[in-house]
Amino acid sequence: MTNFVEKLRLAERAKEDVYFSRIDRELIEALHQHEQLHDPDESPDDQQQPAVSEQIAVSRTRKQDNK
Repeated sequence: MTNFVEKLRLAERAKEDVYFSRIDRELIEALHQHEQLHDPDESPDDQQQPAVSEQIAVSRTRKQDNK
């Protein structure tokens, strides 16, 4: 009887594994599609990032000079 219960448990776990692997594949595919739509090389945020970093560095330097 224990062997039968173990087989049922394993069968249920296999169903869960198949289900979650399908969900994971769908999510990964959605992420790939999202990345293709929003190519990071053409993102305006990337172009503005160095300017923001420079502004932070300048403001820190000014604060240190005023001390």
